[in-house]
Amino acid sequence: MTQVGHTLTGLAVGVACLPGRESTRSRLLRLAVFALLANVPDLPFKNWGHDLYYFSHSLFVNLLFIFILLIPFALLKAFRARIGGWAVLLGGALAWLSHLLLDTFYNHGLGLAMFWPFSAARLALPIPWFSVIRDASFPFTPETTRIFLTELAFYGALLLAAIGLRKLGILKRLTAHISSS
Repeated sequence: MTQVGHTLTGLAVGVACLPGRESTRSRLLRLAVFALLANVPDLPFKNWGHDLYYFSHSLFVNLLFIFILLIPFALLKAFRARIGGWAVLLGGALAWLSHLLLDTFYNHGLGLAMFWPFSAARLALPIPWFSVIRDASFPFTPETTRIFLTELAFYGALLLAAIGLRKLGILKRLTAHISSS
């Protein structure tokens, strides 16, 4: 999967859970954080991302990092209120974990060893029209363009749905309820 799908999904989660009233600058900054969180398992750090795919794409490793990062923020009520409450914290975790689910949709046939280190089992939920880029050395071929456009159409529709639900006020009421809890 490319960063296109992960980023659009992170943005959709961000749109769904951001607080209602805030400046455009604040909203864009928060959405950028959601987009980044959705790409964390692929970040190009040493011993992370595609260097150690089984490690960086393990559900348990990612949950550990999420808890290490979120618990201090969750415990600080003033900070939690400043960033938008529980809805934003939970949405950030969801954007991060969405990466693992989305990677299972790709038809490379390998599946995702997301249960490492407790199991070598691989989860594969391939959707036929999703493909992986085989040769990243030259990213703009007809095949990669098709892959990017497929992800843009599919995950762009997810983002548009989140925006539409937000405009209708459905998501605002739901996130207000979660954040006030």
